[in-house]
Amino acid sequence: MKIDVRTPDGQRMTWRHATLPLGSALRIAPAFTATAIADDIQVESTIEAVYSAEAGRYRIAATAHRATTDAGEITPTVLRQIRLGELLTAAVPHCVTVEFEGKQRTVHDLLATGGRVVPEPLAAIAVVAGPTADTLGLVQLIYGVAALAALPPMRAVATELGIPERTATHWINKARTAGLLEGIRYVVGRQPDGVRSAE
Repeated sequence: MKIDVRTPDGQRMTWRHATLPLGSALRIAPAFTATAIADDIQVESTIEAVYSAEAGRYRIAATAHRATTDAGEITPTVLRQIRLGELLTAAVPHCVTVEFEGKQRTVHDLLATGGRVVPEPLAAIAVVAGPTADTLGLVQLIYGVAALAALPPMRAVATELGIPERTATHWINKARTAGLLEGIRYVVGRQPDGVRSAE
């Protein structure tokens, strides 16, 4: 999915727009718009999302859809195929900034490859090292990005690092005890795609 993420006033999203501190090391954009064309339907969708401290994540405040072909039509059946949760998940890494080697970068620019938050080689190093300060920093990053996109963070940590869910829970607890997850919350309940989370 090719995605275009912008500030509410139409500027292309960069690390400079992430002005809101979150956790001990993350900064996020307070709001954004994201536009993408679904791979399997000829519809361009745009979401407007705003960070809610109460919810601990981005909330989709508005959507818009447009047929991308002359024969295209926005019907109830087409609307049911639009996956707003996937669009939100793809947009969040563009809106989260971390410091790496003394420079600020968005998660997307720095790490995101192939739909991952953390590249596989870096994840493998973290698993071998165990719950060190650097590994817990990755846990904070993965947890934060997942929580902001209303995805189950524990599952995201386990999947990204290739570790059992029990280990992921232990590492998350260590990160929380270290103060890395302050202000980052995941509220169990109905998510943007209508699915109820079990975490």
